[in-house]
Amino acid sequence: MKLHVSVPFTALFLVACSSSPKQEPASPATPAAEPAASADPVAAQIEQGKELYVAKCAKCHGDAGQGTKDGPPVVGKDAFPLDPRPGAKRDVQFHTAADVFAWATKTMPGDDPASLTTEQYLAIFAFDLTANGVKLTAPLDGAAAQAIVLHP
Repeated sequence: MKLHVSVPFTALFLVACSSSPKQEPASPATPAAEPAASADPVAAQIEQGKELYVAKCAKCHGDAGQGTKDGPPVVGKDAFPLDPRPGAKRDVQFHTAADVFAWATKTMPGDDPASLTTEQYLAIFAFDLTANGVKLTAPLDGAAAQAIVLHP
């Protein structure tokens, strides 16, 4: 599957960490270091997405995103095709990652549609995108998803 990013990611979130060997009090011009868990917000979002994928998506889309009889692949060359497969639940084209996100937030999980928070859907999709080779430079949000072109 070829994924093309048509617009470079802009600075969606900026994390500044101080790594000075001596401890100095934080000032407005020198932000304090973030706790280790949030030091890399992209990695944290992807990890949350992985956990949510296992809990909410894997039973239909497969443990590795390969797809099953109950759900199409979300990882690999057959993931997120432009047009819906014959007989598919999906009724829209997937030009950008935002198209996939908009559709999934209304219809997934299949057994409990629209039951997750926006942040949870973004985390799952960040995990799916990175599993497909997309490098996120900031946590996934709506603007970043719109910039990820799957099919021009």
